[in-house]
Amino acid sequence: MPRSIERNIWLRIFHLLTDLALTEVSFVLAFALRTEIRTFYFFGSAQSVHSYYGVAALIFFVWWLLLDMQRSQEDVAPASVWQDFKVSLRTAVIGSVILFAATFVLAIDLPPRSTIALFTLLNTMMLTVNRVFFRSMREYMQSGGGLNKRILVIGTADKSARFVKTLSEHPGWPIHLIGYVDTDRKNGVGAPPDLRYLGTPEDLTDILHEHTIDEVVFAVPTRQIADCTDMLALCEQEGVRAVILSNWFSSLVAHVSTDIQYDQPVLIYTSMRHKEWQILVKRLFDIAFSTFLLVLLFPMLAGIAIAIKLTDNGPIFYRWKVVGFNKEKFTGYKFRTMVVDADRLKAKLEAQNEMKGAVFKIKNDPRITDIGRILRKFSLDELPQLWSVLKGDMSIVGPRPPLETELPRFDSWHRRKLSVKPGLTCLWQISGRSSITDFDEWVKLDLAYIDNWTLWLDFKILMKTIPAVLLGRGAH
Repeated sequence: MPRSIERNIWLRIFHLLTDLALTEVSFVLAFALRTEIRTFYFFGSAQSVHSYYGVAALIFFVWWLLLDMQRSQEDVAPASVWQDFKVSLRTAVIGSVILFAATFVLAIDLPPRSTIALFTLLNTMMLTVNRVFFRSMREYMQSGGGLNKRILVIGTADKSARFVKTLSEHPGWPIHLIGYVDTDRKNGVGAPPDLRYLGTPEDLTDILHEHTIDEVVFAVPTRQIADCTDMLALCEQEGVRAVILSNWFSSLVAHVSTDIQYDQPVLIYTSMRHKEWQILVKRLFDIAFSTFLLVLLFPMLAGIAIAIKLTDNGPIFYRWKVVGFNKEKFTGYKFRTMVVDADRLKAKLEAQNEMKGAVFKIKNDPRITDIGRILRKFSLDELPQLWSVLKGDMSIVGPRPPLETELPRFDSWHRRKLSVKPGLTCLWQISGRSSITDFDEWVKLDLAYIDNWTLWLDFKILMKTIPAVLLGRGAH
């Protein structure tokens, strides 16, 4: 392994270990600080960290996953203390939220809220200081070449020039260009002037022997990839890492990864690049959060059910047939907000549809009951769907599930929204869905969510949904 890459790996590992160590230290200090505060401002009961070793172990695991997800130890781009603080705060806050959910699911006693608040504050401060320290260390080592990755570019003049231009747009990347091998055999004509011409593919063996090279980048058009087989084999033989810049998928949003399947190397083409542990964390949160709300809001749910029944003696719930993940059909439940024969009356109102596309929507729908308008204004009719979340048919955050009757009217690109679990809220909820009149725009928001999904994005959407619902901006 090249020494610069090896140093970078060890630096990242050391950074991660110190982050985790400081996180555990901040957990212990939170108890000590709380004890000190109680000496002059008495509140609560005395607590000791010795009673919460299980929580400390859980913190280690959760923070490890969060730091890995954010790739925070690999951030070598120019940054500021403010950016370091934001990364640290995001880690501490999301970690604390996950901690609440995990301890609820696992039935583990959680320290007092004051201790968790102090822990979050201390953890943010310590992680920030640690990030500033390691960023300074990286900048120092890069300035001396200690972390610079030495790259040889092999390819055509135009592709190589485009690659060099990309590097120039990211001056913080620790990359040193050794030179250029011309696959068109034009003596480097057209290549960037700062990219030293070293020869043709026939000279590659000598070039690898004469220069210290960490990585070979193949900047070739698709038609030349097959011609690079011998050079790739040579790189493997010499123990040099090789990277192929490919524009096969440049016009698509899908992500490409590699794996060994069917006893051979494969390229995996998917519209998502989520790690399995992230999906697991999302599911654990869905279970904990939906259970918590169903128990907490049970009196309200019972009151709404009684009010609906007393209003017109019709069914309490509206069973809607919807389509979920991978086009799996399931029955969802909402509080009924329309008259009993609403579906039959829908055909008579088609001409008044205000939504362009597959969805039917009328601003002042005459089928909505008086109590239904109140429920819809504050999205209270959606609460029974927490049961669908608990069962696993839906998630707290995700695209709106389409009706079975709507799916046949979807365009092909609309169907990609079915590649994830549907949810109770998403970007369309916090973006003012009542003002969206084009179904295409609605789907674009869903796809933007899918393409940029992270646990942090879910958290932000959930935090913005709460005021939208309380202020009645989530009306249907």
